[in-house]
Amino acid sequence: MKAISFLGKGKYETVTYCWQGRECQTHLFPEALARIFEPEKVLVFVTPSARDYRPPKGERCACCGQILSEPKEEKTYCDVLRERLGDQVEFVEIPEGRSEQELWEIFDRVASVVSEEETILLDITHAFRSIPTVVFAVAAYLRRTKGVKIERIVYGAFEARDGNNRAPIFDLTPLLDLLDWLSGAEIFLQRSDATLLAERLRTVHHQAWQTRSGEDLPRRLQSVASKLHSFSQALHLARPRDVMRHAQDLLPMLTETASEAERWAKPFAVILEQIHSETAKFAHDAPDRLDKENLQKQLALIEHFVGKGLWVQATLLAREWVVSWVALQRGSGDWLDRKYREAEIEKTLGEALKRLQQLSEEVPDWFDGLVKSEEVARLWDWLGSLRNDVAHCGMRKDAADITSIEQRVSEIPQRLKALMDDVPERALYGGRVVIDLKSLYGEVAKLDELPIYLERAKELAGEGNEVVLTGQAPVWLYLAVAHALHGKARRLLYTSPTTGEVLIFDHTAR
Repeated sequence: MKAISFLGKGKYETVTYCWQGRECQTHLFPEALARIFEPEKVLVFVTPSARDYRPPKGERCACCGQILSEPKEEKTYCDVLRERLGDQVEFVEIPEGRSEQELWEIFDRVASVVSEEETILLDITHAFRSIPTVVFAVAAYLRRTKGVKIERIVYGAFEARDGNNRAPIFDLTPLLDLLDWLSGAEIFLQRSDATLLAERLRTVHHQAWQTRSGEDLPRRLQSVASKLHSFSQALHLARPRDVMRHAQDLLPMLTETASEAERWAKPFAVILEQIHSETAKFAHDAPDRLDKENLQKQLALIEHFVGKGLWVQATLLAREWVVSWVALQRGSGDWLDRKYREAEIEKTLGEALKRLQQLSEEVPDWFDGLVKSEEVARLWDWLGSLRNDVAHCGMRKDAADITSIEQRVSEIPQRLKALMDDVPERALYGGRVVIDLKSLYGEVAKLDELPIYLERAKELAGEGNEVVLTGQAPVWLYLAVAHALHGKARRLLYTSPTTGEVLIFDHTAR
């Protein structure tokens, strides 16, 4: 471990510095730093005037204590430290810090003596003027850019000495941690990135368990950190179903951890209400159910992306939003099935666009039955152009300029809101499994083989899916399979070319 300290021209008096049962009597704190914390090297930063400074002896009147004369000591403070610490101490010259340029020089010189991933101890006891501020800035910089571990930032509190001339050493490291908390909060609230916040929560949790014992320990901080990080990842990957699911899980966790945060992570406790507010607008207890509420949550997420400057996410999700809107308008199909979305919905939207361009007349009848079918086709064209400008990363001669993309992305929420009033009061479900009962038995259905058919049907259905029964089969097989799937399937439907889809049961109905 390397220690970094400073030395000025103060009239330093002898005192006993104390730290967790260890102590050192000295008038120069860098000596106490070396004796108590035992670093391999102590780098003492001095200005030219401090380097050559010889303190006055300070002869005092025995009656009144006034200084009678101030003859200079023969040795400088640097000389004294060399004698007492030998090769353990090394001096580094810095400017006086009387201008902004000189402060930057101090910053550069302190930062330059620290290697990547090194462990350092910082001391600001004898630092002069604004140098302590520079030290905190350097510490934050080194921690983020070089992976440096700041063991501690300490201050020998001479002014807090007691009647026995014993002075405590204060640990100021929490002030540096506060900078990280503030950075984490800012990044999350501005860009929805919870990486730093989650890192700080995990660190606090681990440190508490490593250094303390008993019942008074954090229990929820780590789980909140993990869930918050997952929520943030889902946001940046534009995964609305995951965002809704993680938000739903996170809300009660934030409430439950409030008192714990007050005790162990005060900066996090201060912004808990804002985090709760950011999260609540996306929480949904059934993200796999496509209905008006789901579309509203997705639209809120798109608005969130636009507001945070996450243009790529806003553009990608807006296109998928339109596909989901059409699927819900149509009222059938597995809205989460890729083939259904691409081969049925996206293909139909493409055909509708070609018809508008008078390039084709082939559009399925069901599409023309949708409200605002022509408007949604035009919107699909507009979003497709925007999506291509974003997805191709400007690798085209006619690529749109960035200002144009920003302007068009900002229009997305209003364009999508124009379709919200026409969302029907129905729901679609993901995880649809279609079972052709004919495939269960082959040529002839045999009643004595019914247990085999039922086991096969349950295997195909899985757990919690929407199941559609179809195909040529006797009534008794349909009835038996429907009964066997009760409690396994979320919804059960029957479909045929004649009847269309007929609902048998729905365990998700509200």
